[in-house]
Amino acid sequence: MDRKLATIFASDVVGFSKMMGTDEVNTLKILKQRREVIDTIIDDHDGIIFGSAGDSVIAEFASPIKAAEAALETQLKMNIMNEGKSDDNRMIFRVGINIGDVMVTEDNLFGDAVNIAARLEAAAKPSGICISQTVFDMINRKITVSFEDAGQLELKNIEFPINAFHVIPSKGTPRWTQKTDSLETEIKESEPGSVAVLLFKNLSNDEDQDYFCEGFSEDLLSILAKFNNLVVVASQASFSYKDSSVSIKDIGKELGVKYLIKGSVRKLGPKMRINAQLLATDRETSLWSNNYDLSSEEVFNVQDEIAGHIVSTIVGKVEDDVLENIKAKRPENMSAYELVLKGLEYAKRGNIVKDNLKKAINLFDQAIEADPTYSRAHAWKSCSLANLSDWEKSDDPNYWNNVIDIGYKALELDPNDPEANRIMGSIKFYFEKDFELGKHHFEKAKNLNPSDIWLISRYVLMLIYMGDIEKAISEIQRAMRLDPFSNDVLIIQEGICHYWLKDYDKSINCFQKIKIPGYALFYLTAAHMKNKDSERAIEKLKEAKAITGQSVDEFVNSLSYTKDDMVEDLLNTLNSTSV
Repeated sequence: MDRKLATIFASDVVGFSKMMGTDEVNTLKILKQRREVIDTIIDDHDGIIFGSAGDSVIAEFASPIKAAEAALETQLKMNIMNEGKSDDNRMIFRVGINIGDVMVTEDNLFGDAVNIAARLEAAAKPSGICISQTVFDMINRKITVSFEDAGQLELKNIEFPINAFHVIPSKGTPRWTQKTDSLETEIKESEPGSVAVLLFKNLSNDEDQDYFCEGFSEDLLSILAKFNNLVVVASQASFSYKDSSVSIKDIGKELGVKYLIKGSVRKLGPKMRINAQLLATDRETSLWSNNYDLSSEEVFNVQDEIAGHIVSTIVGKVEDDVLENIKAKRPENMSAYELVLKGLEYAKRGNIVKDNLKKAINLFDQAIEADPTYSRAHAWKSCSLANLSDWEKSDDPNYWNNVIDIGYKALELDPNDPEANRIMGSIKFYFEKDFELGKHHFEKAKNLNPSDIWLISRYVLMLIYMGDIEKAISEIQRAMRLDPFSNDVLIIQEGICHYWLKDYDKSINCFQKIKIPGYALFYLTAAHMKNKDSERAIEKLKEAKAITGQSVDEFVNSLSYTKDDMVEDLLNTLNSTSV
């Protein structure tokens, strides 16, 4: 037999035998309707069904991401079709996904990879998706969902335990690098000072040093971004080329930059060697390169030196005092810096599994103990505690008072730290309702690190809530230039802006691009109603309620608009949609 690597998708109906025993005719009628939908979803995601008996479906996908997206859409559609139905007319599915080596016959696949997928499906929760560790490793940070560790599962007729995860709705804030299949923004002409920083490679034997490479690269990018005569592409875009075989010239075209910075870090104990290169993307030639042999304590100086060389090479003469003015406040203790970088690796993955946030908070606590004056450690601890509350719902006022107190401490230690200002913006705007001071801190955070897409998106959301839509759309366009791949956060905000600008066709177009819809469906409903398409509006409002579990009033009350007329407009438009 031939063999190949394949992603296997397995699904069946919860309690199918009981349903058949109660009413065979109605059950088969419902199953036929559901299968038509599921089969279409599988086909739309390039899957091939190779097994189907009774209520089960087994399909093959070339990509685990495609399989996961098909599973998510399947459960979404099934939930919508169950909405408002009586128990005997509801049909609930489970899905399991595994990837592995399979044996191929003319029209079938065999092997443990197939069997494990089927067993994972049986282990899935009703309306849930259960995936193997291998699939988890390949799709986390590529799809906006979260995961619950299912531990090691003892599966029937499988001789060894399988590490598995349950797929759950996204928790916390997805602040990670994502490279989609296609560009959202095409850059027709690169600016003279346009540059991207690729993720520095870890050449150390210790894979755990990856956190240092990411942190060093991120810090270097933020230093460069503060020069007004440079256009520095966001790390969300440039870091997505990690382990990519795309050529320098093609990266330059995709990101719309004339220059690339790449490098490597080799760390041996307290010593390290950092290599940095500046490349011209059109010619794929090196304009400058250098090796730095140093101790850990000298890292900050090297970041400034590399930034200075690059700026002077690209732009020309750079005043020495400019570099002095943009240096962030540094911790006195280098170990605190490394602990924060390691913590950030977990914090930025805090929406994937809950344990990441707990590890991050522990590392930030260690950093604070090593250097109590390190603002960034306090800022990220405050942020991580806030995100943890989305996993472990807490109405305890003392919990939130602690989060706020830590945020205040971070800003007190360094008033020019961008994260500390972003957190203070949230505190002032959302908790203390001091909208003008909240706006000041959001704006300051964005100006302190102009290439950070997350900071821009937080600023944009605040502008939307304050009704400054023209400015918000301008910032979104700038963000999409810095990140041509533009993930769902920016696309949703763009759709909301077009809604308030009364360009409903553009608004609908934005919302339809979102792969995993959520609260945006309420705005999509309103846009369809404004467009006089009540039939589509009713359909989308039904989906919005099924997916979010919120009523119209609950959704509108969760928003933070500062203008009553905007709240009234949205509420009346949604309530006018009859379901």
